[in-house]
Amino acid sequence: MANEVMLLLPTLNEEKALKALANEIPDTFAVLVIDGGSADGTKAAAEALGYTFLQQKFGRGKGCGVRTGMEQFLQSGCQYLAMIDADYTNDPRELAKMVALLKDYDVALGSRDPQLQRELLGRFSLFINRSTSWLVSRAYRRDLPDIQTGYWAFSRRAVEALLPRLKAKGFEIEYDIVYSAWRLGLRIGWAPVTFRQRVGASKFTYYLRLKQIYYGVAYIARSLWFMALGTFASDGARNEPQR
Repeated sequence: MANEVMLLLPTLNEEKALKALANEIPDTFAVLVIDGGSADGTKAAAEALGYTFLQQKFGRGKGCGVRTGMEQFLQSGCQYLAMIDADYTNDPRELAKMVALLKDYDVALGSRDPQLQRELLGRFSLFINRSTSWLVSRAYRRDLPDIQTGYWAFSRRAVEALLPRLKAKGFEIEYDIVYSAWRLGLRIGWAPVTFRQRVGASKFTYYLRLKQIYYGVAYIARSLWFMALGTFASDGARNEPQR
């Protein structure tokens, strides 16, 4: 019997984190590792664990990895695509409740515990995340409490609709996903999830955190432009959150 859920793990030098995640990933998930050019043993670790390992297309950056993974998902027989950061901060066991949301929603995201974010990432990071999440929620008239979450789940229908629209190459991919889902009128739900200390050194610098403000404002400006033109396709009545 084919796996119903494919788990996408975008990686860049995550050998140790992959090994730490292995025992937590449900056996029913088909695991796809999309790599951005690791120089450590990420490839060997993934293959030893029996995961499918592919180098990403489209360029460098997380967004390119996500888009490559979506492309591979659509060539599979899986019905749902789940995704977490491969640095151990996200617990794959949380994905079951997010996949369950896809019975009523097209896209589900995980909202990380704010207290844990503050303890592990610092007040500055939490402030940027909460601020940009609030701005995007107001602009799209959705309840999106954690726009920079690493936890995602998609129906096949959602991936088919989203992939042709996604252009982001880096960490702005979350904004691109939410913006594109809003434009398409896809239903977005969310569930509370946990958060923990990563394995290895973070790749998310203060400069990249500041750029999240820029991306948030840029995508909001784009959405306001389309609303002014009356060309957006969102359906606010269908996008209430589920907790």
